[in-house]
Amino acid sequence: MLEGFTKSMGDIRYAIAGSPVKHSLSPLLTALVCDALGLTRGPVSLHMELVDATRISDALAWGYAGAVPQPMEWDSTQSPFGKFRTTALLEKAMTSARQIEEGSPYLTQEHDGSNIPTFNFELDALPTRMFKNEIWMNLTSPLKHQLDSDAVVCIDQSMEYKSINALRWDGKGWWCGGFDGLGVCEVFQHLGFEPNQHVLGIIGGGGAARSTAAAWAERGGRINSIGGRRELMNGPWDQALTDDEANITVNFEPADVNAEHPNLLNGIYVEMEGPAEERLRQLAQPPYDGRWLLVAQHLACWRWLWAPELADSLPSLDLLLTRLVEAETTLAEYA
Repeated sequence: MLEGFTKSMGDIRYAIAGSPVKHSLSPLLTALVCDALGLTRGPVSLHMELVDATRISDALAWGYAGAVPQPMEWDSTQSPFGKFRTTALLEKAMTSARQIEEGSPYLTQEHDGSNIPTFNFELDALPTRMFKNEIWMNLTSPLKHQLDSDAVVCIDQSMEYKSINALRWDGKGWWCGGFDGLGVCEVFQHLGFEPNQHVLGIIGGGGAARSTAAAWAERGGRINSIGGRRELMNGPWDQALTDDEANITVNFEPADVNAEHPNLLNGIYVEMEGPAEERLRQLAQPPYDGRWLLVAQHLACWRWLWAPELADSLPSLDLLLTRLVEAETTLAEYA
């Protein structure tokens, strides 16, 4: 399957769009997955960019135009993508991460792989790999709720509850989906919490919170909307709402990363320091840093939208998270 994919692909353009984005680790994850699959060490070219945008039209304009007027410096390398410094440092980071063959024992849980959430869609509904060049995009705040167009094919219900975080242009049209909720489900299942056995507390009511509520309810879980700056609006999760006390919690409020709740998963990630092992130990303890969610939802983008034919070849959650930490630590040495 991988050989057929590489023969059909020539160029992948990737961007993380929103505001702010210069701190984002999503480009690093894209590079790590491409490297793990051997794509960029073969015939596939990967071109990445940061798109600072507060309107979805500006993000889509990047897709059509192929570049931004003024490339932005990436915090991880203090240089824009495409420049020698970023290219050279990314290669150092990939070389270092490539040496990691197993997930850190701090992050590995006893499971049989069945914890990856299933997704209700038909593979035939996705675009075929007819075109060599594609555009993949992640959306972050404030863009997740803005996309509402019949010209974009949504593979799930995320456009209905305004929670889209990934786009794909296949050379003919745009496709989209929302994968934050699948990421939350996979993280908690990896940590041993099955949705249908636990009440999930959700702090916040934005796009990621709505995506999480939908995914958790679909898997038989119950939800306690704890509040925050925005309340969780009505949606397909209404029947799953409960006043019962939550025994696990996901927090999407940036100002409240140290909230005291049981088994807390933060939706944002904070700056980390020190050697890789110290960072991994920190990630293994609650409150769980947002890198867990970032990696899980990124894998879901690959698995369900960008390259579903490669789902069985993707690295595991704990392995990719371990490689991310190794790559970050390497880049920090040159910051």
